[in-house]
Amino acid sequence: MKNFIQATALCSIFPAFCFASINPAHTVQQTENAFFEPRANFERIWVDYDVTEEGYKGMRIHVKFTAYEMYNMDAYVAIYFEYNDATAASLRDKNNRYNSTDGDVAVYKNIKPQYDPAVYDDLQLFMPYSELDLAPGNYKLTMDVKIIYKQGGLISKLTKNNFEYTKPENSSGATTNFGKVWIDYDVYENGSKGMRIHVNFTVNQMKGQDCYLLITFEKKDGEKYYYMTARNNGYANLIGDLITFQKLTPCCDVANYDDLKLFMPYDEINLSGGRYDLRMDLDVTKSIDDDDSESPDFIGHLNYYTFWYNNN
Repeated sequence: MKNFIQATALCSIFPAFCFASINPAHTVQQTENAFFEPRANFERIWVDYDVTEEGYKGMRIHVKFTAYEMYNMDAYVAIYFEYNDATAASLRDKNNRYNSTDGDVAVYKNIKPQYDPAVYDDLQLFMPYSELDLAPGNYKLTMDVKIIYKQGGLISKLTKNNFEYTKPENSSGATTNFGKVWIDYDVYENGSKGMRIHVNFTVNQMKGQDCYLLITFEKKDGEKYYYMTARNNGYANLIGDLITFQKLTPCCDVANYDDLKLFMPYDEINLSGGRYDLRMDLDVTKSIDDDDSESPDFIGHLNYYTFWYNNN
């Protein structure tokens, strides 16, 4: 009786306490809410190898899964690449293109479920072979597939998928060595205002053979850089990417280019007004239409150069 009187007194002072104390359903509901966490159930993964997207050869990865408690939530399907051996070490990114915040090789696909549950019968991600950032050779690798929050953090582990990959040797045996790159802005050539790009580099084992210094322009969108679309054919490759290039015919087995100059007119940069985070991808190739490192026409990647561009 004394305990009842004490409880009644507490109820008169703290009604919320009384409700929680004498209402078992309230307690059960709180317990049940602990299970309403974002999550996903994996069903299937399959891969199409040796496909081409936007001029790059790679693999198209298909994932089937169901997302729960994720209605209208921004998230990513993330695939991380590892060595399939005792170390299970992650592949390390070398060019800041297909990478995680920790610097590992990864590919992402944004999702924002509009149903609960949301069934993804065939979510597709494309991974260029060149972005595995591996030297020529044979490899046993693993894809580690997860769903993560947009701001970081794990939602669900989906699956791991093992595969084998062979990166061929450069058939010509040619190589490159990068020195440096620098730019003169707001200069004129043939009446056009633009930027003069200076590159210092070396080409090896290409004596008397034609090749190109090729610069492809990219624009940052979110966390990644994407190839820009050219305005005119004079500064475009076959698929319409914005480029500038210089033909080379090395004079000797080790050809040093101390200051090779290329020009990009501002008028050719196909952007609306604003300030942009841009990047130049510098390669030496046998063709201006092939900067894919999986191609036999690819000789060597020199470097990336990032810069801010103001289009007033």
